[in-house]
Amino acid sequence: MKRLLIQSRKGLASITGILFFATFINSISQTIPTSYVQANQNEIGNLSISTSIELEEKVLTRNIVVDEVPVYTYVPDSTKVRNIREFLEKRNSPLAQYAEVFVEASDHYGIDYRIVAAISIIESSGGKHNFKPHNAWGWGKMTFSNWEDGIWTVSKGIGKYYSRGLNTPNLIGTYYCPPNAQRWGEKVQFVMNEIGD
Repeated sequence: MKRLLIQSRKGLASITGILFFATFINSISQTIPTSYVQANQNEIGNLSISTSIELEEKVLTRNIVVDEVPVYTYVPDSTKVRNIREFLEKRNSPLAQYAEVFVEASDHYGIDYRIVAAISIIESSGGKHNFKPHNAWGWGKMTFSNWEDGIWTVSKGIGKYYSRGLNTPNLIGTYYCPPNAQRWGEKVQFVMNEIGD
């Protein structure tokens, strides 16, 4: 039984090789022009031989016009960046150097550019007193790998609140800080106002 199986595999390999070789030769013969010899005999003893190449060449041209797609480079609003940076620097926050990230993440998720920075002030004094590493927002029991990771993750989460119509700290507070929702919302809104417009 084993011998029969080995022979059938060898046969299959041979057939596969032959088919591959035939396909290869066929593709070459279709792309390489063939030569032929033409013999003309005008008179007995006078034989002329000429060689020529048969080549049929068809050139197809098509002009393809591609509309240029503008390259979009994100540039955060410099006023918003300055507002966040200055506010956090006054408080010696380690998050101050990430002002552009706050603005970019807020634009990406369609949230108020001040809210994530304001929450960090209320929850951890701007990242100075964290419950978990790089978690300046009291965002569950999460540990973030770095400040940018935290900013993007919290911005995404706040964006989900916004998508449900919860677009002010007072409305978000019911879910974000249930035991003290109203007071939490007022504090966050106060800090947002301090950051700027």
